[in-house]
Order: sequence, then structure tokens, then C-alpha cells
Amino acid sequence: MLKRIATLGSFPCPDLPRLVDGLPIGIALLDGHGHILMLNKTLEALTGFSREEVKGLPCRHVLRSRACVQNCPHARKENQGVETDCINRHRRKIPIRITPVTVHNQEGQPICILDVVEDLTTLKEMEARLSQSAGQGQIIGRSPAMEKILRLVPVIAQHDSPLLITGEIGTGKDLLAESVHKASPRSREPFVRFSCGPMPSEMLDTELFGRMVGQGSEIQPGRFQQAQGGTLYLSEISELPQLQQTALVRYVDEGTILPVGASKPIAVNARLMASTAESPEKLVQEGRLREDLFHRISAIRLHLPKLQERGEDLEFLLHHFLTHFAHRFKKEITTISAEALHIIREHSFPGNIRELKNIIEFAAMVCTDEEIRAEHIPGHLSRTLTQTPKHLASKQRKTLGKKS
Repeated sequence: MLKRIATLGSFPCPDLPRLVDGLPIGIALLDGHGHILMLNKTLEALTGFSREEVKGLPCRHVLRSRACVQNCPHARKENQGVETDCINRHRRKIPIRITPVTVHNQEGQPICILDVVEDLTTLKEMEARLSQSAGQGQIIGRSPAMEKILRLVPVIAQHDSPLLITGEIGTGKDLLAESVHKASPRSREPFVRFSCGPMPSEMLDTELFGRMVGQGSEIQPGRFQQAQGGTLYLSEISELPQLQQTALVRYVDEGTILPVGASKPIAVNARLMASTAESPEKLVQEGRLREDLFHRISAIRLHLPKLQERGEDLEFLLHHFLTHFAHRFKKEITTISAEALHIIREHSFPGNIRELKNIIEFAAMVCTDEEIRAEHIPGHLSRTLTQTPKHLASKQRKTLGKKS
């Protein structure tokens, strides 16, 4: 146990109180008995207590955290952080992480403890938004490739830079874009999706940028105006003609658009996201995507792997969709036979997750009992695979309960 230090003046580094006071993270200086020597300004704001009124009090009386009773970080042999919550002076519960750091003098002797207190409110709000998105049928996965992408979503969501999503048809590009939007500070504002398919140039300009109507005093809003404050997501951006691609370059550079019939540009605040199923580098080489636009919209870039590259996600998604459609069709489907599972596993899935979803929807629709069998699988899957291998013969079925 450290010897209690009565004054801050006995620190070998007299500047320590001033240094921690300027940090944007909560810091409590404690003596060896866990009594408060000082709170920095950030922790004063978090707890609602001033350093003068808490000096000398046990830290548990100031942080008022569940960890103080159940899992005190000071009781651990190593300085490991603990996620918990605290009750501030105004009786507000705040999610925090407490990490104790022992300060040593030049001789290596411990002289005090710093409690580093991180406010996790923003992080927890992002996680809640992302979790809510996933619960509404948004992008999910358990494979390492998808876990890496899903870990990036809350980080990318906090930025307004353009986002380019690549991946084959059916990999979930639209869902990923919407998940990023819903995890962002713009989540309460519109998420506007526009598919860049073939369309007459003037109609396309009106759809995207709006049009002046009447005597030129009013604007018929386009997709950019509809996405004001939120996100505009352009699916298959390479399908846009060069003229509209040039207008997008101007928007990214200046934040303005020119409605049809308008004499001067107007400012719009919308985050731009785009996607393409083909390699954007190949599209640039072929002249289908402007190089300057490509470099602007790929400030942040995510690539969704095809289903065959997602390992265990095949069965995870299979049972996820089966549970969903069993509930939707009000059926008591609980299992899938080994034979049906083998047919699905051996399929190449050129349509990726979208095709898997359609297959399971059909199977759940035509199934009349509790088990999906081979005859419920759509006919376009190879019927030569209906012979169950010997190593599957003993596994008569896979239950939903083990996978969902």
C-alpha cells in the first residue's frame, strides 16, 4: 500500500497537476489509500463536483460507480480498465471506463495513483444506433471479414467525408450504407437512396438537383435537397453520364448544386455515399467513371466480400433468414435437413446474400411442416447434389436454436 501523500507539492513532478488539468479526459489523483487529492477540470464537469469539496474523500464517494462495489479496479493486480457507470451530482447515470495508472518516482517507488475516467456516452449511443439498425434487418455477419467491417462502421459514421462501397451484386452495399448513416450523428435526418440507372439527361438533372418552377422563385426539390442534413446514397455511380459526374465533383469540392433553370448554385449539406459492383479502377480505365470523381468519393472506402469468402456466415445468415421468414409466414419451422443444407452449401451463389435470402424465403414459403427438406429448395440449385454424403448421414438435421 502506498504511503498517503498529504500535499500535491510533494510530487517529484510539480507540473503534474497542471498537466492533467489540461487533458480532455477525466483524471482523479489519488493517494495510496484511495482518497482524492485532485480532480482535473474534465472530471469536475463529468461528476458535477469541484476539486475543493471532494479533496480527501474516498474515490468511491465521488465516482459512485457500480465498479466501486462489485469490481474495483484498484483491487486488481494489473492496471486494467473496467467498463461501468457512475452517478453524477445531478443523479444522471453516465457510462464510463475507469483505468488506474500508478505513478512512480525516479527510484521506481509508487507515489500516487491516477484514475483515468473515460466518458463512454457517445460510444454507447453509436453502438445502440448500430444495434438498432442490425435489429431492423441491416447488415450482419460473424466472419472475420465482416467483423472487421462492422468494427469500422461506428468510426466511419462520425465523419462527413464521402464513402465509396464496392462489392459484387447482392453483397449488401445498400444495407451497409444505411447502417453507416444510422450510426452517425445524421441518423435523425433523411437517408435518401438513388439508383443511377439509364435516364434522359434533363430528367436525371431534375431527379438529382431539382428544378426551378413557376416564375423561378420556388424549387422542386431533387434528391440532394431531400437529403438535406442527412445522407445521399448513389447506387452504381458509374451509370451516371459524364455531365452529372462533373456536377458531383463540384458538389464535393464546393458543397453546392445547380438546379435545372437556376441562375446560381445553392448550398446543400448532405453526406455523399456511393457504390459500385465493379472495380472502380477498371471503371476509370474504361472511361465510365471520372478519375477526379473517383478520387473524391473514395476518401473512405469499404469493400464487401462475396458470400463464398465469408466462411461461417453462410450458415449464420441461412438460419437468420429462416427464423425471419418462419415468423413472417407464421410457421413452426425449426430445423433444416442435412440433405437440404448440403445442397445450399455446394451452391456457388452468384447472387450472394440476396440470392441466399430468396432461396430461404421460397423454402419457408412452401414448407408445410417443421423441417426444411431438399424438395423445398428452389429448382435452379443443382439436383445432382441431393445425395447426402456419408459424413452427413448421421447428422439428420441442424436446429435453428444452435445457430440463431
